[in-house]
Amino acid sequence: MRNFMKPAFAGAVCSLLATGAFAFSSPEEKAQELLSRYEKTGENVNCLRLNSIRDTDALDDYTLLVEVSGGDIYINELNGRCSGLGREQRYARSSTEARMCKGDIIRVLDSFGNMRGSCSLGAFEKLSELSEQETQSE
Repeated sequence: MRNFMKPAFAGAVCSLLATGAFAFSSPEEKAQELLSRYEKTGENVNCLRLNSIRDTDALDDYTLLVEVSGGDIYINELNGRCSGLGREQRYARSSTEARMCKGDIIRVLDSFGNMRGSCSLGAFEKLSELSEQETQSE
């Protein structure tokens, strides 16, 4: 079983946390703040190669952000709720494929490795980072 246990979305979240730019009272606020810096492009792919995935971040129980080599960022709106994903930030896939694809089942793991919930992946939609001026005008 291949695990993707990434605690933070390194490029965006870590730098913003280090500067104190976020003060969240809920996972929904975290997701809203981070997503306000991006726009959906409408470019969807069904699969991403595992060896190209640099980092993942669960924004909440319904949404994953995935950073791939080269800095591209994709959003995956899960098919249904993946209970505990936003809090635990850990999941496992049981597929032996070298790709992460729409329809793959992921299982949320708690800090002891126990399964908390499961769900299937949606399509991966590419995001485009907004310029600082576009972010401020919203």
